Amino acid sequence: MRRQRTTDVMQWRGLQEMLGELGTPPGYSFEQLAREDIPRTTELLHTWYPDICVGTESRHLEPAFYEREVFLRGESPDRPLYAVLSRSTETGDIIGLLTLEKNIRGLQISASMGAVEPSHRGLGLGQHGLTLLEVIGRSIGAEVALYYSTLKAARGQLNAERRGFLLVGIVPAFDMDAIAPGTVKRVYEALYAKVLAHPERVHIPDWNALIPSTRALFTHLFGPHPADLTARPERKLRHG
Repeated sequence: MRRQRTTDVMQWRGLQEMLGELGTPPGYSFEQLAREDIPRTTELLHTWYPDICVGTESRHLEPAFYEREVFLRGESPDRPLYAVLSRSTETGDIIGLLTLEKNIRGLQISASMGAVEPSHRGLGLGQHGLTLLEVIGRSIGAEVALYYSTLKAARGQLNAERRGFLLVGIVPAFDMDAIAPGTVKRVYEALYAKVLAHPERVHIPDWNALIPSTRALFTHLFGPHPADLTARPERKLRHG
């Protein structure tokens, strides 16, 4: 049997094709980032999101990052990242950016960054980012979606839980962030996951291979393991 080429797996496509029948929040539209939008987008990010100047997300301030790593509208899809612009349908102004990154060998998709113009925050647009992450992930064949949330505010954490993402860990010193003017430190971030694969594709680890601390964490996150005879029978294992 011929093996499928890596380049044939998890291919980005046009945004509307990947979104299917998913609607947009009232007053907003979504579109794939185009080369001509890069200068304006990076300029806006500086003003929307001052903390972005440090840490992993700072790459979004560099035009060369988009030219090198992002599938731009009408160009080669063989790039690891996809960028979705949000615009106001009233003014046509860019008011949001979401970038998604795929790992084709692991069939994973993750949200690299999401930013919304300050006056539009809290109106539902940011919440739609996790829906885009899941819908686009399923469309291209991802089997798990990952989302890191800042712990500086509760909104991202609540959005993840409301959309069925499971908190699977808190990563200490995960990234750099500006915690106050002139003060940059390494920060904790929450890791959320949503399994998109069929349950038959997911292997549950051998209970006997887990040490007491990992047994305790596994049970806390996913419920009792099927091999844990001390578990109450009415509780079921959660797969995410």
